[in-house]
Amino acid sequence: MGVQTEIQFFNKMNRDMLSRRLQRKGYDITMAVDGEQGVNIARKEKAMDAECDDYDSKAIEFQRLLGKIEYLLNRKSAA
Repeated sequence: MGVQTEIQFFNKMNRDMLSRRLQRKGYDITMAVDGEQGVNIARKEKAMDAECDDYDSKAIEFQRLLGKIEYLLNRKSAA
């Protein structure tokens, strides 16, 4: 799959757990520990230009999150 995904969590345990699960599903992960770092990463990766500006809040339901990622990827590729 190789889709670049950014994870931004203040809580290290949640950040690590989610990144490992997404990596096992084939996603390339970039992690940010705060909002400033997240914005800097998004600018560097030109994520905002690609309209990759969605977010998900706690509590994370992993299967729902995967479905949301797939939906957004399909929507972007269909445009």
